Amino acid sequence: MKLKYTLGAFSAVFALTGCSLDVNMYDGVTGEDVTARNIVELSQGSYSMLKYDGGLIDNGYYFWAYGADDLSWGGTSTDTKFDIYDYSRNINSAVTEYAWELGYRTIGNCNKVIEMGAELGANITDEEKVIVGENYYLRALSYFLLVNEFAQPYSNNPTQNPGLPLKLTSDPNDLPQSRSTVAKIYDQVVKDLQDAITYMTLPTGMSPKNSCYATKEAAQALLARVYLYMENWDGAWTMANDVINSGRFELLKGDDYKIYPQFIPEENSETIFAVRRTKQKDDSEAGRMGGLYIQVDDKGWEEMYASAPYLNLLELHLDAQGYPKDLRSGFITKRYVEDGTDTSKYPITGNPERNYKDWTFVYAAKQAGANANYEYRQISVTKQNDGTYAMGAEDAANFQSATIQSEPYNLGTRYYVQASDGTKYIGRIEPRVYDARTLRKKESMFLVYAINKCSYQEKYFHLWSPIISRLAEMYLIRAEANLEKGGDTQTTLDDVNVIRKRAGIPEWTLENIQTAENGQPKDIHKIIEEERMLEFAWEGLRRFDVFRWRHTLDRKYPGGHTLRQGDRYLEIPYNSPSVCEFIPQAQYDAYPYDLGQNP
Repeated sequence: MKLKYTLGAFSAVFALTGCSLDVNMYDGVTGEDVTARNIVELSQGSYSMLKYDGGLIDNGYYFWAYGADDLSWGGTSTDTKFDIYDYSRNINSAVTEYAWELGYRTIGNCNKVIEMGAELGANITDEEKVIVGENYYLRALSYFLLVNEFAQPYSNNPTQNPGLPLKLTSDPNDLPQSRSTVAKIYDQVVKDLQDAITYMTLPTGMSPKNSCYATKEAAQALLARVYLYMENWDGAWTMANDVINSGRFELLKGDDYKIYPQFIPEENSETIFAVRRTKQKDDSEAGRMGGLYIQVDDKGWEEMYASAPYLNLLELHLDAQGYPKDLRSGFITKRYVEDGTDTSKYPITGNPERNYKDWTFVYAAKQAGANANYEYRQISVTKQNDGTYAMGAEDAANFQSATIQSEPYNLGTRYYVQASDGTKYIGRIEPRVYDARTLRKKESMFLVYAINKCSYQEKYFHLWSPIISRLAEMYLIRAEANLEKGGDTQTTLDDVNVIRKRAGIPEWTLENIQTAENGQPKDIHKIIEEERMLEFAWEGLRRFDVFRWRHTLDRKYPGGHTLRQGDRYLEIPYNSPSVCEFIPQAQYDAYPYDLGQNP
């Protein structure tokens, strides 16, 4: 379906009923049957197209998540998603084509529902008002996701850089003649979310819907993120604070948090809004997001892994047996050599016995030769009575010390070695892990650190309901906004500590931040940045965080991103043309006006 049709129509709804969420949700109606009183039924089409197979949520996810520094591909791939991962970009990619097309289909359906609400006027019921509010939210979400994929970040000259065609009617012939700026798209997103909050503020006696639907709090949560990207600190703080104080949500803790993805959204106290998938109606096979992250009962490729920078940050706090204390380490399934190659016999979280004898110090280093590749190296180590780790004589000959060195970092311990030439390599202590060639037929220079955060809902293969907003984000938005507003430092740390305490790691104080950076003071901005990286890994926020902070994405670590591109995208500035995708060529060619292609 070409863009000209996509931007205006809601008539695709009837074709999508097979993707309905449940008996009463995400079901559409045919165009011929629609009247203003069908507003409830038509609204299900908005949800349906948002979650439709191959739509904005599915294909958009790959852009949000794959271009970050918390992820590592264990080789190369012919999958078009690899073009997103290594930043080469493919103007004819089906992944970006479907994200654009289904995103605008969702917008078109929302436009029709919003128009119906206006048509009902004073005769609109309370239920129908909420429906209109939901569609304001869904339209805002679609524009927000699309503008962040197909335009430069807001942090880079938003009043000048082109954003998207801004389509706000259901008339298929009413097409914008050009792209609105990034700033104008953001302004529309803000307006839509403000309207959503107004329409979904419930009258006395009316109960809010569950987290499978847009709600007032979902709109506030998304608006908090939008304001954060716009550096509207007061707005971000207020929206995040309102969600926290709504009393509707509570952080998952302990063992429940370690299996966050296994809970259905409506029974997860932390989830504010998620795109619900069900065992009855949604494919849970390897083609879903989690299929590239982990193999579950022989389903999935398991060739994308947690990155070295992420693991080094995560594993600073070890228990007496040498395993990570941070509960978020439970979202990573390391494939240990001593477990053997039949990984299907273990739970999704790996072998629970944890009785390994073969321990290593593993670190990342530039591969020898004229290339841009980084590889993992493993040194066999033995724990000494004094708690240190000693390497064998053969390995020790290559380093300045026969003992793995350590230093304090983030209230924990960071391990490293120094080569004979003085080069310092930061790494981790862990049981020996399989290389990706031995276990998954990829590259031997990479190790298998599988990710289970996007699989196993209801203990069912790769079933997963993508999370749009959850409570943890609100605490870290409030912390960052408070800091930027010039608020009290301890108040900022208090919100960060809510997340750290839940993760089971030491909390920050005004005193311990003075020596937390290897004996030096810790920048509070960096505290927030690192905590966000740990908490939201593979949820699609990290890429955007790096670029909204006007940082350069550093990908000098093991992964397949160098195997085709060399050093071209080892460092990616926030204002690089490569940080956004091309407008899909088929859509670009079909549009009757010149949209101006991204460079």
